[in-house]
Amino acid sequence: MEFHNVKLLPQGLPELIAQLVPYDIYPDTKVIAFPRKGMRPPQLRYSVLGYAGYDDLTFSFHIGLYPTMCCSNGGRSYPGIYSFQLWMGMLSTATHEIGHLAMRQLYCDFSDRNTTQSYDGTYWYRETLANDWMNGAMARILRVDPRLGQPPGALTGYPGILAYEMRTNGGKPWNGFNPHRMAEWRGLRCDGQITIEAIVSKFVRQFLWPQNLYLDEIEEKSRLELEASFRRRVHQAAKVLGIQRYSVRNGRRYLMFNAGEAEAVYEWLVDNKRVLIGSYWKRVSPEYWKWELVNGNWELLGIEAPIKVAPEQMRLPL
Repeated sequence: MEFHNVKLLPQGLPELIAQLVPYDIYPDTKVIAFPRKGMRPPQLRYSVLGYAGYDDLTFSFHIGLYPTMCCSNGGRSYPGIYSFQLWMGMLSTATHEIGHLAMRQLYCDFSDRNTTQSYDGTYWYRETLANDWMNGAMARILRVDPRLGQPPGALTGYPGILAYEMRTNGGKPWNGFNPHRMAEWRGLRCDGQITIEAIVSKFVRQFLWPQNLYLDEIEEKSRLELEASFRRRVHQAAKVLGIQRYSVRNGRRYLMFNAGEAEAVYEWLVDNKRVLIGSYWKRVSPEYWKWELVNGNWELLGIEAPIKVAPEQMRLPL
C-alpha cells in the first residue's frame, strides 16, 4: 500500500486507512492527497471531497483525498470543537471512499441486473452503499477508540494548519470573545472533542423534535432557563457515568467530552427524556395540553386521533 503527499493528512489517519482497506486489494491500493481544490465532474453541481476507482495504467486501486474540501465542507455536520470537525471531515471522506472499494462487487452486480438504470439512480445507489459502509466503519472505530482515531494533542497536516489559525486568530491581535476559539483551547488542554453546548444542541434538535416548532418563539428568559436546565441534566449524566474531563482555567472548570463519552451521554439523556420534555412543556404549552408517553412515543392527549383513509377511497366517485 502506498501513500502520496502524506504530510497533508493528519497524523493517525493513514494508519486507520491501512486497517480499513479490504485485504484482497491492500497491496494494490494507493492513497493520494491532492494539494489543490477538489475537482467538479460535469454532472455534479459541487466539487467532490474525494474519489475512489481503479487505474488501468498502473493496475491499482486509487483513493484520492482533497484536504482543502474535506476541511471546509466535510465535517460541519458533526458537533464539536473545530479540530474535531476537521478530523471528522477527513475521516468520513476517507471511510466513504474505502466503502466504494469494499462494495465494488455489488456495483458490478447492480449494473449487470439493471442495464437500463439511469445515471442518477445508479449514482445514489452507490453513494448509499458507501455511506452505509462508512457508518459501520465509524462504529467499529468507536468500539476500540473513544476519540474516533484522533490522536491526543494538536492536529497535524493541513487540518493542523487551520486549527492553529483558529487558536491563534491567524496571528492577529485579540479582537474580542470568540466561543469557538475558547472551545478549541479548552479541548486542547484536556483532550476534549465535544463541548457541553454541542451536546445540548444536538439533543434538542435530534430527540426533542416536536419542541423545535416552538423553541424560537418562546421569550428569551424562558429559552435561557430551558438551556440551563438541559445543561444541568448533562452535568448529571456525566456524574452518573463517571465522566470527569475538565479544562481548568483561572480556577474555573469546563466540562468536555470525547466522542465515546458524548455517545454515552446521549443514551443517558434518551433514557431520561421524560424529565426533559416535562420541564420544557411547562414553559411553552397551554395548561389544558397534556403530554404522556404512550408505547414509547409522546402523544398529546385530548385531541382525537386522525382517521387514516386508503388512497383509493380518497377519490370522489364520478
